[in-house]
Amino acid sequence: MNRQAGVGLVAGRGRLPFDALQEIKSRGYRAVVVGLAGEVDPEIAQKADDFQLLPAGKLGSIIETFHRQAVKEVVFAGKVGKEALFQGGFDPLCQALLASLPQKNDDAVLLAIVEAFEKQGIHVAKQTDYLRHLLAPAGMRLGEISAVENGDLQLGFRMAKVSGELDIGQSVIVKNGVVLAVEAIEGTDQAILRGGTLGGPGAVVVKVSKPKQDERFDVPTVGLSTLQSMITARAGVLGIEAAKTLIVAKEEFLDLAARHGLKIVAL
Repeated sequence: MNRQAGVGLVAGRGRLPFDALQEIKSRGYRAVVVGLAGEVDPEIAQKADDFQLLPAGKLGSIIETFHRQAVKEVVFAGKVGKEALFQGGFDPLCQALLASLPQKNDDAVLLAIVEAFEKQGIHVAKQTDYLRHLLAPAGMRLGEISAVENGDLQLGFRMAKVSGELDIGQSVIVKNGVVLAVEAIEGTDQAILRGGTLGGPGAVVVKVSKPKQDERFDVPTVGLSTLQSMITARAGVLGIEAAKTLIVAKEEFLDLAARHGLKIVAL
């Protein structure tokens, strides 16, 4: 790849865009960043070699920005809420894309966006190509897991895989062999709070990858907000799929978990 042309970054909410940008620059490439309006942290503009702030629904403008910078590869990083798609309206390309979809679930929309980039000669890299160093390692464990908790972890893992295959959600909250909550459109943090409300202290949270996960736009991720939700819900254990789940701010993450007596295990 032409290092002078650089690598594109479509930046959403949170810390992951900063991690991706740092990795791009550590490889010697220019970081050409399109920040999604209403989502991206404005501070990233100071770290990018080129920065444009655009609404998520202006797909044609986003692609054109990368064309002007001769970008041939982009990576998506950071959360994007569904409401962000509607903030700035839709341009003709985005309107046509949405109108062509018989189903408008998350995976269908995101896959269509990726294909729009590819058709314009811009390769969309897997997020893990630039964020592999954040993946949970096999065998990672914090705290001693009881036999009951281990049973809940195994149940949660199986149920989360089924939920993910149906494109419902990738997190399940379990306690004493009972599924308390399955993540849906509200996201992992709210599902944890719902499960804690129903089950009380000591719930087990499990987050996994989908059986057919497309790592270009959807890699399961946990971070400080995940733990804060667990603390509020008084949950006790977090199980994540090893080598498939990104951990944001890993040192701070493990420190916060240890200080609050939360158990973490990579399954």
